[in-house]
Amino acid sequence: MIDWTKTRYPQWFEHNIPEKPKFPRRNTEDMIRWCTDVEEVRDLMSLRAYYQAMDLRQKELDELWVSEPLHAAKASFGANWGYYYGKSEIQRWYVDSFAEKRRAQLKTWCETQGIPEDDAMLGAGCMVMLPMSTSLVHIAADGQSAKGCWYVIGQQTDLKEDGTAAGHWEYGKLCADFIKEDGKFKIYHIVYANDQNYPAGTQYDVPTYLDPRDDKLAVEFGTPTIPMNVHDSTYNWADNYPPMPEAYDTLTPENSYGPEGHPMLKGRQ
Repeated sequence: MIDWTKTRYPQWFEHNIPEKPKFPRRNTEDMIRWCTDVEEVRDLMSLRAYYQAMDLRQKELDELWVSEPLHAAKASFGANWGYYYGKSEIQRWYVDSFAEKRRAQLKTWCETQGIPEDDAMLGAGCMVMLPMSTSLVHIAADGQSAKGCWYVIGQQTDLKEDGTAAGHWEYGKLCADFIKEDGKFKIYHIVYANDQNYPAGTQYDVPTYLDPRDDKLAVEFGTPTIPMNVHDSTYNWADNYPPMPEAYDTLTPENSYGPEGHPMLKGRQ
């Protein structure tokens, strides 16, 4: 029998033990603010998940995202294939392009059912459910911003041209920056790094590499403002992007989840 009291773990394991998280010392008042801020950020992202599930993307963008001009100009939504930069660009893709897709699906649905088009049935035969778990939230030392990381395990179901539905599984890490406007946290940057996505019913042992031309999420992501390889899922998390948040003092472009903070763009104008 191995005497574990005298046996050390392998050397490789020692190097993979994370450092003890640096938790800054705070007074009672700061601790109360920190705790309530963390819960505010978690509630904000939970509300976003519900809005997204109900196709309330315009409501999400209007109510939950930054609105001050300086912040709106630098807001971003990133995924494996690039970033939409600026709130107007996010609107163009995340809201307007999605609304066009839903309207086309409504037309298909009504034609297959032999009924007149009715906006009350927008989204018929479709579903988006991308719940987030394992939240990790850090509030900046200055209290004016926050960072969060979640893992998404969800699915999208879309109506096909023949009137039947097609389900689609997807898994990925979602990280976000938040900044205070009028004393409330608002979404500033989002990066959704997809790890796997495939049609329902696909065998798990199929090759994990997907040509972007055949990748449903890549096609749906369209033409971003800044096209680039944000996250390559071929080697799982080897690129460590987006990284998990750590304790920090204040939000800067370089330590953000915006394109300015990506390793390939950091320090560039």
